[in-house]
Amino acid sequence: MPKKLIRNALVGLFVVTPLTAALAQERPWYFTVDAGITSASDPTFAAGRLTTRQGAAYGGAFGRHFGPNWRVEGAIAYRNNPVRRVSSPGFDATPKDADWASLFVTVNALYDFDGFRLGAARVRPYVGLGLGRAQEVDTDLRVGGVEREYSGSGNARQLMLGLRWDYGSPWVADVGVSLADAGTVRFKGTGSSQSFDARYRATSAMARIGYRF
Repeated sequence: MPKKLIRNALVGLFVVTPLTAALAQERPWYFTVDAGITSASDPTFAAGRLTTRQGAAYGGAFGRHFGPNWRVEGAIAYRNNPVRRVSSPGFDATPKDADWASLFVTVNALYDFDGFRLGAARVRPYVGLGLGRAQEVDTDLRVGGVEREYSGSGNARQLMLGLRWDYGSPWVADVGVSLADAGTVRFKGTGSSQSFDARYRATSAMARIGYRF
């Protein structure tokens, strides 16, 4: 009995592997929708510091497979962290409903490793690098009780690591972590000449579901 089970498992492994590679060729395009949690580094700005809480992240991607291992995608990601406290002169220390948010638009190149079998799925670790634009990084703070928006843009980059579950069908799912960095951004106040520099960085844990076509 054990020999039969081992033989069947090996046959399944060698059958599923080429089927998965063939599916990637027959259905090279894909899209994903993403959701998860994000933690932003607390930036120094305006001679003080802004501290944040854990927040939410949403996004999606549209991409294409190039062979069994490589894929390239265009992606958009929105991250939002509530502001806990501001310790900069002139700003209200605990602004109500303040946030620290970003919108990243990137082109990502990813490499899927061959992976391993887990039940009915083939699990494939992946690593990726994204480059693009932090189209808008903004925060809503209060000055003398009056809410003001400060926003800026900059070049964006991100590193992605994760695991993708492939069931040999058009549907795929994965979990991953992304490290996003927009460098130092110049923030300008809406309706104000006030400005300051701050670095934007965030770490996000995401769950994704995708479909190949």
